[in-house]
Amino acid sequence: MSHTVIQFNGHERLLAKVKGYLHAMDKLIQDGDQAMDLLIKALDVADDETKLKIVLLLGSMGAARAVWPLYRLMTDLNQNDTIRHAAASQLSLVGAMTKDHGALVDNLIADLGYHHAAVRAAAAFALGWEGNQRAVGPLVDALCDVDPEVQQAAVGALANIGDERLFDVLANAMWRSTKEQQRCILYHLSCFKSHHKEVVDICAHYLGQGDADLRYDALVVLDSVCGTQKPLHLYLQCLEDPDRRIREQALVYLAGADRGQLRRKNMDLCVLPLVQDASPVVRQAALRLLNHIGHGPVPV
Repeated sequence: MSHTVIQFNGHERLLAKVKGYLHAMDKLIQDGDQAMDLLIKALDVADDETKLKIVLLLGSMGAARAVWPLYRLMTDLNQNDTIRHAAASQLSLVGAMTKDHGALVDNLIADLGYHHAAVRAAAAFALGWEGNQRAVGPLVDALCDVDPEVQQAAVGALANIGDERLFDVLANAMWRSTKEQQRCILYHLSCFKSHHKEVVDICAHYLGQGDADLRYDALVVLDSVCGTQKPLHLYLQCLEDPDRRIREQALVYLAGADRGQLRRKNMDLCVLPLVQDASPVVRQAALRLLNHIGHGPVPV
């Protein structure tokens, strides 16, 4: 019985020390490797809330010794989803900051073939750090995984690797993908800064498609890559969309365009009909845009 009490007290002291680090980063930095050892040791006895905080701290420290503790958490299906996802995310950060990450990459690539989809998805996510070229081939293969979460994790990882040449890989994968994967890829294409013109063309294509969710996503991505140089003809097209969300969002984005350009294009004439729209939020957005253009108060 005394042995049990001593062990319990040992765990309590360990967690008290670790919680002190969580609230005193200067002490954590001062204690260095000793603090890191205690954080890692506490992972086995901490409650989920404390464990999550430790995981996030380990990733931010970027120490190589955090790699395998994070990896064990990521692949432990007895952990909750939040902790495993956080471990994968922090593992990607540590991998990017660690020079000798060959063994880690080997293990993560091997895990892309694991029988449980949650582990495959976590491994794909963890492989997504800038410059991780070794992971490109296996991640491209993972785009065809049977599980949608694995597919989406692979998309995000390929975008995070930061190789502009991967734009064509993802863009081509869109045309043969499910709706959810198309949506995921569409958002990630905006990460490829040298291909924004192609992204505009892809968005224009989706704005003319029958699926309202894809049209909405295309509009959001379109605005994110266009900046202040908005393709007004595409926004005008969206003002006539049958989906309320798209009409409203187009009006909001137009309000961020140059006022002089909107006046020269007589945009107020296109917006005025929406003051009588069936949707209250669209009517309000139309009024705000007309005021931005300088049309003045408009009666509803």
